Amino acid sequence: MKVKIHWRAFTLIELLVVIAIIAILAALRLPALARPDDNGTRLAGMNNLRQMGMASGMSAADNRDHLPHS
Repeated sequence: MKVKIHWRAFTLIELLVVIAIIAILAALRLPALARPDDNGTRLAGMNNLRQMGMASGMSAADNRDHLPHS
């Protein structure tokens, strides 16, 4: 004997509510995901500044302690 299975489909309202909940949760997570980019940019800038300082110091050591002109 075969058993009939009735699939109940989602209504449009239920689908829209689920999409709205997902959108709200994603919006709450966006600021937290943007923060590492800010930290990465800041660290990259600090590293570039360090590299420029080291390059200037090495250039000064090679040129009788005179800093390079800009």
